[in-house]
Amino acid sequence: MLGEEKLIPFHSANLTGKRVLVLAPHPDDETIGCGGSLAIHANAGDPVKVVFLTNGARGDTSGKAEKKSYIKIRQEEARKACKCLGITDLEFWAYEDRALAGSRGVLTKMIDLLERCKPELVYAPSPLEFHPDHRATAVLLYEAIRTRDMKFEVAFYEVGQPLSVNCLVDITSVLNQKILAGNAYSSQLCERPYKDIFLGLNRFRSLTLPEGVTHAEGFSLWETDIIRKMGLYAIPFQNLHRLEPAPGEAGPLVSVIVRTKDRPSLLANALKSIAQQTYANLEIVVVNDGGQDVRDVVNALAGDIPVTYICHERSQGRSAAANSGLKAAHGSYLNFLDDDDVFHPNHVDTLLSYLLAKEAKVAYSSVLNVYFNGPPNMPENRTKEELIFNFEFDPDRLLFENYIPLMSILFSRDVLSCVESFCDDMVLFEDWDFLVRISRHFTFHHIDKVTAEYRFYGVTNMEKSHRQKYRYDEARAMIFDRALPFLTGKAWVNFLNGGSLDRLKRDTRNGETKLSELEQALRNYQAMALQKEEELTNLKGQCDDLLNQNEDLKNRHYECQEALERIQRHLAYRAYRKIKGLMGHRG
Repeated sequence: MLGEEKLIPFHSANLTGKRVLVLAPHPDDETIGCGGSLAIHANAGDPVKVVFLTNGARGDTSGKAEKKSYIKIRQEEARKACKCLGITDLEFWAYEDRALAGSRGVLTKMIDLLERCKPELVYAPSPLEFHPDHRATAVLLYEAIRTRDMKFEVAFYEVGQPLSVNCLVDITSVLNQKILAGNAYSSQLCERPYKDIFLGLNRFRSLTLPEGVTHAEGFSLWETDIIRKMGLYAIPFQNLHRLEPAPGEAGPLVSVIVRTKDRPSLLANALKSIAQQTYANLEIVVVNDGGQDVRDVVNALAGDIPVTYICHERSQGRSAAANSGLKAAHGSYLNFLDDDDVFHPNHVDTLLSYLLAKEAKVAYSSVLNVYFNGPPNMPENRTKEELIFNFEFDPDRLLFENYIPLMSILFSRDVLSCVESFCDDMVLFEDWDFLVRISRHFTFHHIDKVTAEYRFYGVTNMEKSHRQKYRYDEARAMIFDRALPFLTGKAWVNFLNGGSLDRLKRDTRNGETKLSELEQALRNYQAMALQKEEELTNLKGQCDDLLNQNEDLKNRHYECQEALERIQRHLAYRAYRKIKGLMGHRG
């Protein structure tokens, strides 16, 4: 639930510094509804104009006073009251009391008033008021706002009907002025104790304001742009949703029935998933079908959720366990969860919110198949996930195909008045049979959202898991026998066109297309490989040519080097001979 600070102000607002227009259906409404705030405006030097829309002649319930003189009395009282508040700019319209709605020319006059005064803040009675003139004043203001593009704030005040306020003004400092203004309306105080009434209301409005504030006035304060867009009657109610409980904080009792036998560690996970639900109003019914006592596990993990624990002395089977759970459940809505499966935290809230909003009886969500090769609390043991159970409802398809896991369904207790309980002689598909029979009476509403996990341990597919534990084909034959009374030609055609057989055909066609694509891709890769092989051969030949060229270059290098050495030896010999000849000549 939202805290108080989200529902009502905890601090006083200062509305001064604006040009103010007050719409008072009758003399005294200005004082009762906003007199303290008007005194604050006047004391702050704000220009304040008060317009009285009716003559107030019907205020004399005795009918003894002469009408014209009574109207004058009320006008004089209004002048005295407003003087007490520091206001002298008054305007009296002559529309008949209790006849403001529908009076000719009044809307034009309201528009002219607003255009002439150009207010920045208008005080007006709330559209929730029960007096017709009060409501008519609010409507006239709204129609004027709709007709002209005028911008100002509107503070709807309360006289006879309290509001859901979003603005509080501390009037403690001007309370005496408001009391004096109230006393000025002696003709009305003879009719009812209005002063005591508005003082009580103002005292009440100080409830959430700081210490020292004894009286306050409450308003619903809005800009004209918002009023124009939302409409007059949306304004007082626009915040009512804040009073509603948040999701999971309120609602009917939901019973979750858990069947279990000799799997305490898996049961712990199932119970934990129930305890983690965001929806609050739950009860758990655990049916132990002749297995080891697990009451301690249930009590330890159910948290503060009420639990009913039922223990069969000997195993009676899945159907009997389900029926025991139904008999013990107190909830207006029912959901099953076997001990080896789990809910996601939003499971119950998602389904119940839909049922309540649509006023439906049966809803189901999508379920994720999850496969484990060891304890589920170890993430590495989570080997495979598949989203199989995610189909829209088709009652004829349900005759041939079990496409809705029992855990995914939340249903109203009203269902049980039309359908017999689970069939005791069925050891498998008892849930399928139960749903087939419900589907003959109620529409199932599918929510395309995964909210639960259908868990399997030590297997790689769902059918293999069932075949290991049950006489699978015999059980399928039994369910089809039980469905025969509901079987029609139309149902069979619907199954062929939309059931698992049609899906198998589609999957086969898709598989053939995929295989053809893969074969073509393989041929493309083979061609590419052949091309690369030819390119590799060419490169190898080029490498061989380069190696041969390199060998030729090496041989030529050796030859050049030998020739160079011969030349060097020859030159050295000639130089030796020449030197030797020169030496001999000198000798």
